[in-house]
Amino acid sequence: MTADMFDFMTGSVSIIIGLAIALLIGLFVSFFVGEQIIISGLKEEKRTDEKTEEEIKKEEASLKEIKKDIEEIKQILKK
Repeated sequence: MTADMFDFMTGSVSIIIGLAIALLIGLFVSFFVGEQIIISGLKEEKRTDEKTEEEIKKEEASLKEIKKDIEEIKQILKK
């Protein structure tokens, strides 16, 4: 299906529709990216590129400990 099949799809209408689609896509991208930035700002988190290697290793160790605790809880609940 092409634009030639529709009588109303002139060059200017096609440009307007294309711009509208591009603006909507840009709006959604900025909305989701902006939301992530706001949430991380509210949580006072640093972006990954702002963290030092030491901070990343501490966070990784913390996550491993949490995972281990969850596995232990699962084992207890299975009994």
